[in-house]
Amino acid sequence: MRHFLLSFFIPLLLVSCNKKELEEIEPAPPVIWEVHDYFLHNQRYISNLYSSDDKLQVMGMHLFSTISLEGGKEDVKHYVHPFQNVSHHKHPMNSKVFGGTDGDYLRFKTVSDPVLSGSGLLIEVATLDPLFREFSLIMSYSNESFAISENNVALVPYNFYNEETGRHSLRYLLVKLAVEKDVHNNDKLVLEETRILTPAEQGGVVRHMRSHQDNFYVATDWGFYKFSKEGEISFQMPHQIAYTSFDHKGEIYAFARHGTRQTHGLFRYGSGQSWSMDAQIGNSAEMLAYHAISDELLLASYNSQIFEVELGVDKLIVRELDNTGLEGHYITSIAMVKDKVYIGTHSGLFSKAAEHLLTYKEEEK
Repeated sequence: MRHFLLSFFIPLLLVSCNKKELEEIEPAPPVIWEVHDYFLHNQRYISNLYSSDDKLQVMGMHLFSTISLEGGKEDVKHYVHPFQNVSHHKHPMNSKVFGGTDGDYLRFKTVSDPVLSGSGLLIEVATLDPLFREFSLIMSYSNESFAISENNVALVPYNFYNEETGRHSLRYLLVKLAVEKDVHNNDKLVLEETRILTPAEQGGVVRHMRSHQDNFYVATDWGFYKFSKEGEISFQMPHQIAYTSFDHKGEIYAFARHGTRQTHGLFRYGSGQSWSMDAQIGNSAEMLAYHAISDELLLASYNSQIFEVELGVDKLIVRELDNTGLEGHYITSIAMVKDKVYIGTHSGLFSKAAEHLLTYKEEEK
C-alpha cells in the first residue's frame, strides 16, 4: 500500500512541476470562536460557567442565565441575581443550586426558578457564630470563591475573632441544603443543617476549594485538607500548597508546590486513599487555569490562550489550541454541553462546535 501511494503521488508531483505557474494550495481557515449575541453590551462579563445534561448555566455581572440545548436549538433565559461582588469572586454552582455572598449574608438560589418566592435562602452567619467577622472568600478569576457539591452541600470559609489570640482566624461553615417542591411544583430551597468547623491550623489564606463526591478539598497557605460532608477534617499533603485540583479519567488530581523548596508537582489521589506524585513540573504550570470539560478532556487557559493538557506518570504535555476569535478576551471558564464548547470571558461568551475544538495553533514562522 505504501508503494502504491508513492507511485500515485510522484507523477502528480512531476506534472505540477512542469507548470509555468505553481498553484498554491491555501489551507482551510480555522473555525473561529463566535461571540454569543445574547451576551453583549453590559452582559458581556462572564464570571463562571457550569454544564449539566443539555443545559449551560452562566454567571454574569448582573444576570444568572441558562442556555438550554434541548432539541438542538438554544433557548436563553436571563434572571437578575443578588450578588454585588462578582467582579472579584467566581461564585460556585451545581446543577440545582448557585450561591454567593451579599455583605455579611450568605445567599443560595435555585437554578430552575431563581426569581420566584421561596427559591432563595438567606443566611446571616453572625447569628450562627457571634465571633464571625467577615467572609474569607477566594479572590480569583479562575478558582471558585467557595465550594458547592452536587449533593447540595456547601463549604464556606470565613474569619472569626479568636479570643485566645486576639486576632482573626480561619473557620468554615458547612451548609446542607435540600431542593424540594412547593405547592405550585416549583423548586424551593430548604436549610437542613449548618456546622461550624474550626481547623487545627487556623491561620493562612484559602487558595483553592473544590468538591469531589462527598468530600471537599481545601488548599491554604498551611497545607492541603480534606473535609467530609459530616465535618471531619484530615490533613492531606504535608508542606504542599495546592493551587488547583480536578477530576480526570475517574481520579482526582492536584497541582501543588512545596512550601519551602518551591518545587512543583502533579499529584494523584490513588486507590490506596493517599496522594502520590506522578510528575515533577515547572513553575509555569501554576500560571495556567485548568478546566476539566469532561472526564476525558482537560483544558487550560492563560489570558486568551487555550491548551489541551495530557497527564500521565512522569509527564505533563501541553499543546496550544487555535484561539482565533478569542484574542484579547480574558478567559474565566470553559464548559461543554453536548457537542458544543462554550468559553466565558470578561468581554463576552464564545462558542464553537466540539469537533473543531482540538485544532492546534500553527507555529508562527
